[in-house]
This record gives sequence, C-alpha cells and structure tokens, in this order.
Amino acid sequence: MAAGFNGFEITWRADVFSGAPQESSAASFGTLGINFRARKPHDEQEWRDAVSGAQSCVVADRNY
Repeated sequence: MAAGFNGFEITWRADVFSGAPQESSAASFGTLGINFRARKPHDEQEWRDAVSGAQSCVVADRNY
C-alpha cells in the first residue's frame, strides 16, 4: 500500500514565537506552531478512494 494519511486536519495553530528572541525572524516568514491529526487508511481500497477525490487540507476558521 502507498504511504499516506486520510483525514488530515489542522486542529490548532498559534503564534508560538511571540516574545521569543527569534520573533522578528519567525514573523518575517509567517511561522506558526500547529497541531494536526490524521490516520492511516485501513486498506488499499480506502487509500485509492481517498486519492481519487480532491486533495485539500481544511483549516478551521478560528481566532488565533
């Protein structure tokens, strides 16, 4: 089975460099800290079904 994940989702993001010595450098690149979750497909067919659809990553619209 090909390597990959199903159901990839970014669950949290924040400006983790705020107040750190590298703050200006991180801000220049738009660096954020994130948490994500995903899972391996159960079998080859589930993997094929996932890759045959549109590939996207949805980020929940939250205030950060």
